[in-house]
Amino acid sequence: MKLLAKLTLMCCLALATLTSAASAQTLVSGKPIKSGEKEGLSPLWFGMTYSNQPRGYAYISSQEYPDIFVWIASGSPEVRNCLFRSPFESVAEDGSLIYGEPVEVVMPWEKKAKGKPSSMTIWQDGKKGATYAFWMNAKKCIVGKLHRSGNYFESVEEFAVNGTAAVAGFEVWSKDGQIIDCAILSGDKVSYRPADTEGKDPVANAVSYYDGASIYRGELPYDGVYHTAFDLRSKTIVEDYELVTPDNKTMLSGSKVIRVENKKKGLDGYIVTSSLGSMKYVPARKSENYDHVRGEDGNVLNHPTFGARAMSFPSADGTRCDMIIGGEGAVYHYRFLGMDKQSGMPRYSEPKVVLQRNADLFSGSLTVPNVVDWDGDGVLDIVSGNSEGRLLFFKNNGTNREPKFLMSERICAAGEPICIRPGYHVVQGPLEASWGYLCPTVVDWNGDGLLDVIVSGSKAKYELMLNEGTATEPKLAAPRVISCDNLELWGTWRVRPAIANINGKMAMVIMDDDNELHLYHRVDNYNVADAGKLRLKNGQYISGHNKNNERYGQKGRGKLAFVDWDGDGNLDLLVGSVKRSSYPSPERGLPFSRFKRKAYGMQVMLFRNAGSNKNMKFEEPVQLQFRGEDFYLGAHSNAPFPCMLGDTSGGVNLLVGCESGKFFFFEHKDVTTVSIDEVKSK
Repeated sequence: MKLLAKLTLMCCLALATLTSAASAQTLVSGKPIKSGEKEGLSPLWFGMTYSNQPRGYAYISSQEYPDIFVWIASGSPEVRNCLFRSPFESVAEDGSLIYGEPVEVVMPWEKKAKGKPSSMTIWQDGKKGATYAFWMNAKKCIVGKLHRSGNYFESVEEFAVNGTAAVAGFEVWSKDGQIIDCAILSGDKVSYRPADTEGKDPVANAVSYYDGASIYRGELPYDGVYHTAFDLRSKTIVEDYELVTPDNKTMLSGSKVIRVENKKKGLDGYIVTSSLGSMKYVPARKSENYDHVRGEDGNVLNHPTFGARAMSFPSADGTRCDMIIGGEGAVYHYRFLGMDKQSGMPRYSEPKVVLQRNADLFSGSLTVPNVVDWDGDGVLDIVSGNSEGRLLFFKNNGTNREPKFLMSERICAAGEPICIRPGYHVVQGPLEASWGYLCPTVVDWNGDGLLDVIVSGSKAKYELMLNEGTATEPKLAAPRVISCDNLELWGTWRVRPAIANINGKMAMVIMDDDNELHLYHRVDNYNVADAGKLRLKNGQYISGHNKNNERYGQKGRGKLAFVDWDGDGNLDLLVGSVKRSSYPSPERGLPFSRFKRKAYGMQVMLFRNAGSNKNMKFEEPVQLQFRGEDFYLGAHSNAPFPCMLGDTSGGVNLLVGCESGKFFFFEHKDVTTVSIDEVKSK
């Protein structure tokens, strides 16, 4: 009987654990929203960063697939300059790789130490051999051996190198564990920015990167692949630098070079990635025959996000040479399919997102959310844009009070997945062509009861995708530009417009070409009328830039939303920004005035409407805090959206999208404010 009672208790505890896991709370005030998928699956992510850079692998947790190492170069201070290892766990039914929660790997120096080389790669000597990290710049190479736990480096060696002026990226490999071959990606040392745009005074140097014909005035940087070799024991160079590619013009804005080899299938060379997502294959032997990597259909394959950085690893059966590629957005897995007979280039599968269990919901870098019932089932979903230029749908499989958001689906327009990017002509130069920074507002623009989408972003103009479907099956038309007086409605870039039906008339607020908040009224689907600039109650216009930082892309970036925050019946205005924005004026504004005093808070401002909906007059803004404390979500724009998710007994709640691709949830009662003159309330 005692044994039976013990077994019964164990079963009850197991059932309770499973029930708890299945009903895990996705909404916690002040925390990112958790994935509502089975097992909490969501794209693998590494904390408060907007760029993941795979640097190598090691077979530690499994011999089926390797653990992967990812370096965080950008993001919040707690993760910046950190190295993480993600342990492999399993393969999903659809072939997606599933990894565990990333574990930080202790570096052989302090994160902020000066003088350490910034370019890094990790190599394992066979599937069961020792794992080494290599850090390199133009003057030295540092080698660290990973402890068998995979959590820290236990030894460090250093030796001098020479022969190249810059190291954009490099790869190492070895046949005997002693002589290390090294491929280095090095540039042609051109000056990307036009010389007359640089200087200490941004206003005096505020001239365009483009000429009158819209041609970029700087030079586009290219990179070539070099080879060398060194003796790991004697720490000496044993082979001189040699240019592998015909010249150093192989790749525009190269980001990483990796060694790929499967001689049984004819693969023996290097793959070079670029910041724009291009991928090229270079044979190991010096050759003129280099070309683009191909996809399953034989056409050129490009990585979907900006800042592509690759690593390569052999498959468990030794028949493939797969790739993991990161950058902005998710981390992707590419399966090696063999060599393309026509081009002689390697072919890889379409990328699959690498997943993580028990993870936060992820929307891609610099996410800009809307909370709406997109599929007409009576519960609120999330529709968001991101830096890729994509529009994503997160279905709520729960309730408004206890939502369960599934992983994203790409929303289409005219039958094609939406991906709106600027192309060659963009505020900060053509190397930003792969950044769409899509800023959507989902709203019934024409009053037919269907949700439409108005977007802006890198192109700084406003486009409408009209819903031609139904409430339960929305179908968006191709984007068409919105005009005012037969001229494209234009403003500063990366702005989400605030749109609402005010007294029976559709009103839209943008940031205009003076970088000031400006009101327009709908005339028809594709035309608006100028209704003037918004003002404070003292008559002052409301701008968003500071007097010290007006160059190029620092203007705009506002994420605007109407909300009756205080329940008085009048629409207030939420504005999300970057930390260097200054609302309502360049001389005195938020968050910049507080940022200068080292007050790093949430970059969301509330403008209370001191007038009426018909005649808006706003009070000076206040900055939002969490329970009386500053709450930092990263330097890039925080994108607020009011929502009726969770417990709304205290008023409308708040969702904030941030640079890390996460959605942070805040209950109304926990949202406090601080004025321009206050540094921090506590």
